[in-house]
Amino acid sequence: MIAMSGGLVASMGMSSQASTRTSPEVAAAPATAPIAVQPAVAFAGGLIAAPGGAQTSAAPLTAPVAATVSFESSDFTAIPKKVVVPVASGELSTGSNVSSSYGSARGTSVLAVASRYLGVPYRYGGTTPIAWDCSGAMQYIFNQVGVALPRTANQQMLAATRISRSEAQPGDLVFFSNGGAAYHVGLYAGGNMMYDAGRTGTSFSKRAIWTSAVSFGRIG
Repeated sequence: MIAMSGGLVASMGMSSQASTRTSPEVAAAPATAPIAVQPAVAFAGGLIAAPGGAQTSAAPLTAPVAATVSFESSDFTAIPKKVVVPVASGELSTGSNVSSSYGSARGTSVLAVASRYLGVPYRYGGTTPIAWDCSGAMQYIFNQVGVALPRTANQQMLAATRISRSEAQPGDLVFFSNGGAAYHVGLYAGGNMMYDAGRTGTSFSKRAIWTSAVSFGRIG
């Protein structure tokens, strides 16, 4: 007897007595019943199960890659990512331990990234260069230099080290607040200028800070 795929048993060149010793599946099937052959099935990895259990090779199955939009270039050195976690309200630093070398390293890189995205449209809740809001822009831009900011303007203010306007350097954050909570954030560019995503109908731009009622914070 020869074992076949699917549990069937075929007899070849054997006596009638021997041929009656078949599996229960064969014994129960009508003598004229056709044997169903399973169609070949493709599996991941490019193998095909053919009738009889044989496997043949096929072209690898590949899923389409989701389209991405990249605005990046390699003209700056990324800094290892640091996750910045918001602190509880009332625990903001006074800036007494702020490093004076900040602007020449992190600040320059952040501004270089920000300058690439001038013209990105504003969209409330947006977090990518397809369209973004003020804090979404800051989160995305800082991520390019290895810093993971929290999502909202107020969370970013709580995560930053509070500094005075005289201490502020290009690359710091500018916060606009109401009742102690930040509702808008921009990237300080020096000389009373900032990069920010303003409101619906505008785009990411570099413009003057229009009020003195702002606070500054430093990340990292």
